[in-house]
Amino acid sequence: MIVLRSRSPRRKQVLETLDLDFRIEPEDVDERSLTKESPLEYLRRITLAKLGTRTHGEFLISCDTIVVQGTSILQKPENVAEALKMLRSLSGKAHLVYSGLGLYRDGLEQFAFDSSRVYFHSWEEPRILKYIEQYKPFDKAGSYGIQDKNGPVRHYEGSYTNILGFPIRMFYQYHGMWKEYLKGNQA
Repeated sequence: MIVLRSRSPRRKQVLETLDLDFRIEPEDVDERSLTKESPLEYLRRITLAKLGTRTHGEFLISCDTIVVQGTSILQKPENVAEALKMLRSLSGKAHLVYSGLGLYRDGLEQFAFDSSRVYFHSWEEPRILKYIEQYKPFDKAGSYGIQDKNGPVRHYEGSYTNILGFPIRMFYQYHGMWKEYLKGNQA
């Protein structure tokens, strides 16, 4: 049985489109950055921590997504002021989105990530505030969602599902390896 360690409705939706049999059991993790931790070190640590308690016989999947501007990680905003500050700093610029993928089965753990470059429209503060009011992006890294109609994203390079929060290319790459592992270890 596949267990998705995430509350994200977007990750759930992606797995449903893959027609996989899974259940959701999120793991609560302290997502604060450590001193001198690079964005990719952070992504690896949090993604693997979200695998949580490793249970024999279950195939665990965890994900984490970060928005990186320069060397700074833009976390989920806690309020309108934080969302406004983030969206103002991203307006008219490009940034990177990384999504990590953690996989676990019977003592075997794997981490992979994908990256995409996202370009924003240049928005003035009234338009940003209207977006925040309409979409309430407080559960999204960087204060936005790629799926939001008429949102701040002008265009992107890379994977849509990576920006959405599930690095599907990495999942397919590693899922094939896992299928072989599972076949060879079934009694």
